[in-house]
Amino acid sequence: MIDAFTTALPKLRKEIGISQNQLGEKIGISRQMVSLIERRVNPMTWSTFLSIALFFKVNYGRDKKNLNDLDRFLLIDPLKK
Repeated sequence: MIDAFTTALPKLRKEIGISQNQLGEKIGISRQMVSLIERRVNPMTWSTFLSIALFFKVNYGRDKKNLNDLDRFLLIDPLKK
């Protein structure tokens, strides 16, 4: 789940028109860390995943044209195989 979300993050971020710096400021990490995550240099932690997912859902969840894939990541049951 986190792996798929990491892959989709640059697209989701660009679709709503926010920079790496803006996303980092909103969730409490640096622009450099966002970049490292998007380039898969550093893995996304569970807490960062939750922070980013909640940020998108709270701020842009009603705008379905921009976040077509977001619900797919947020509605996955992590215990299902």
